[in-house]
Amino acid sequence: LPILMKRKLKLPVLLYFLAGALTACETLPPPKPVEPPAQFLTLDEISQQLTARQEGIHNVKSMVKSSIKTREKNHNLKQVLLIDGESSLRLDTLNLFSQPVGVLISDQTQILLYDTKNNKLYRNREVWDIMLRTFGTVFDFREYVSVFSGKIPRLASLNLKDVRWNPKTGNYQISAIDSERNDPLEIEVDTQTVLPVRLVRWKEGKQVYTVQWEDYRKADGYLFPHTITVQRPLIGDEVVMKFNNPQINQGVPEDAFQLNVPQSP
Repeated sequence: LPILMKRKLKLPVLLYFLAGALTACETLPPPKPVEPPAQFLTLDEISQQLTARQEGIHNVKSMVKSSIKTREKNHNLKQVLLIDGESSLRLDTLNLFSQPVGVLISDQTQILLYDTKNNKLYRNREVWDIMLRTFGTVFDFREYVSVFSGKIPRLASLNLKDVRWNPKTGNYQISAIDSERNDPLEIEVDTQTVLPVRLVRWKEGKQVYTVQWEDYRKADGYLFPHTITVQRPLIGDEVVMKFNNPQINQGVPEDAFQLNVPQSP
């Protein structure tokens, strides 16, 4: 009798799981088509709005959680990011107690790294060597200062060629050429906000890097991306910055990009 009861119990359970599996195999309805905008903007109108926004952002300060991923290593960092203009960037890396353990400063002429624990200053090639040993990759921030302040890099040097509406993403898709470097680019812009959401840069037919600007939220009157991702397929690395309460155009201290290193005893 117990064996017979077990068999009777197993049959409904089996039928239940079989029905669930068949339901899961049902073809899902196709996604709803993306509605085109009521009125398409011209390439000149998009360019003007992008330029006006970028010229309005002068400096950015924020706490960030940075993730650096390579083929071999992953690192998560808590940092303070400060950007001034198109060329000056400072990153203070903090420990668990929010005390700085390293300060990196990058501009168009040099890159500096100050090791606060050992009171030691490194420059240029020394910084690249430390990055390579620590993270397994080298990241030249001079190329991405604009990216991390929510801007399209080198926008003033770009020749925007044409624009089309992408029905898959619902975004404007712009083809461009860097007039100084002769590199082709593809830029995706949100049709509603006219804000950049994705960028791809090529060099000699190869994809150099892609940028994703996501999670736009208001910050000091600006819609600012709170997650910014840079991927470099050829190198196989990725940097993700997640912003916490970014401050836009709140000014920077005069000595923010100077390292006042204490004298060794």
